[in-house]
Amino acid sequence: MPTKTKKTSRRSGAGRRHSKAVSVLLQKLATAHRILEMEGHGDMTLGHVSVRDPEGRGFWCKRKALGMGEIISEADFTLQDLDGRKLAGDGDCHNEWPIHSEILRIRPDLNSVGHSHPFYGCVFSATSEVIRPVALEGGYFWPGVPHDKSTAELVNTKELGAGLATAMGKSFAVFMKNHGVTFCGTSIEHCMMMGIFLERACRAQLLIASTGYRWEYPTDAEMKARAPQTFHSAMINRSWEFYCRKLRWLESLSDIGAEGTYRIV
Repeated sequence: MPTKTKKTSRRSGAGRRHSKAVSVLLQKLATAHRILEMEGHGDMTLGHVSVRDPEGRGFWCKRKALGMGEIISEADFTLQDLDGRKLAGDGDCHNEWPIHSEILRIRPDLNSVGHSHPFYGCVFSATSEVIRPVALEGGYFWPGVPHDKSTAELVNTKELGAGLATAMGKSFAVFMKNHGVTFCGTSIEHCMMMGIFLERACRAQLLIASTGYRWEYPTDAEMKARAPQTFHSAMINRSWEFYCRKLRWLESLSDIGAEGTYRIV
């Protein structure tokens, strides 16, 4: 009697041969994508997060044509050098790869870059307002997040990528005119949390502005005192661990969670 072949989960990335350091990073990057989808950053198959290659070859980024919630394993990433040449991985690279290459090129302190179209962040990108510490999340970006008003095009050339990186300056995020947001971090965990915090900060400010109420926010002196109390590496790590637990709970509710939010392959 023939035996039924057991299906292998794509989470394993079976058949891929990367160094242990790369495999660990890509599994973490896959988790970050699904968390960002869970927290409102998903937009069909758009949006992508990258990590600097630990072997110095460039950066790994989510491949094209998959949603953030569908990213499962190291099989879902491509490796590109800083000039956009694909060095490894299956599938096509996102057209806006220069967002990643040019920020990583001029910011050696950063190791992870994300770009997405979260609803409130997209709405806020149509303004020229300064993001304020309406609540704690806005304070994590104090004294503010730059707006890149130089173009509303897709950032699909090295020149446009360099312009975005310049507009961002030393910040960890930048609004892209009538388009979306880019957010960064010294690690995958840091980058992901900046994306989550930015969307929450935009939502809070748009909400309070819509009430017509008189509202206020902490002074610079108050923020100088509060910032080191609320934003530090231990908080980033605890937040990452919390969202990993939340994702595990969500994915445990259905067998679909084992194969990606929107696909079973």
